[in-house]
Amino acid sequence: MAVMAFASTTSLDRPPSHLRARDTDDRVNPVYEALVCGNCPARQSDLCGELKDPELQDLSRYSLRATFREGETVIWEGDPATHAGIVTRGCLRMTRTGADGRRQILGFLFSGDIVSLPATSHYTVSLEALANGELCRFERSRLEAALHKYPNLERGYRRTVATALEGAYGLAYSLGRKTAMERVATFLSDLRSGSCPKSPGGIMHLPMTRTDIADFLGLTVETVSRMFTKLKGAKVIRLPNAQEVEIVDPARLASLAESGNET
Repeated sequence: MAVMAFASTTSLDRPPSHLRARDTDDRVNPVYEALVCGNCPARQSDLCGELKDPELQDLSRYSLRATFREGETVIWEGDPATHAGIVTRGCLRMTRTGADGRRQILGFLFSGDIVSLPATSHYTVSLEALANGELCRFERSRLEAALHKYPNLERGYRRTVATALEGAYGLAYSLGRKTAMERVATFLSDLRSGSCPKSPGGIMHLPMTRTDIADFLGLTVETVSRMFTKLKGAKVIRLPNAQEVEIVDPARLASLAESGNET
């Protein structure tokens, strides 16, 4: 399955989104598309995991793939919400910008995470690529038709959206009640249990910077760095380099995410 550009530009001074479609017309080879879907990294995601192979082959006709590169904007906040999609590879940073220009990071999307259609007719967030990757895109009308045709897809879509909503509730709780250590420990625990890229040895590659993490968690960069250093000193994590984290003691990390007791 796949994606082209998620949104057309609505402002003359705004650079366009940079998704590159593999094929922009309707001449798609269904056998090729089905093979790609069957080997897709998001095949076991909530959205597609319950689909049988014949359903997957048929569903491939409803979607298109497109690639994005690090640093590119995939969706602009305020543009017409014409498509939904699923990340099949790479990482996207979800942001919202206020009228005064202040930006807030709302989340990070990895393989298997969904870009759902908003309740309004325009996107309420922007999506920026933190790493090279690929999206699988559904036009709004095609998605509605596919959800109606495939009950398993419809259930998976609802489950994925519900999971995202629960994540938003968890973030709101963290920002309102958790300490700095609890926020950072929760963030790392969530990355470990999610689709963050990992080496065969379990070392996570973090495409986001410490500044991104601080923005997301409502902390300063200095505080985030200090929490990482404390976790490293307590042998809860190991830091091979600035973009890699190995969880050495997952149980201790999970405890710190809830206990409020810093190491």
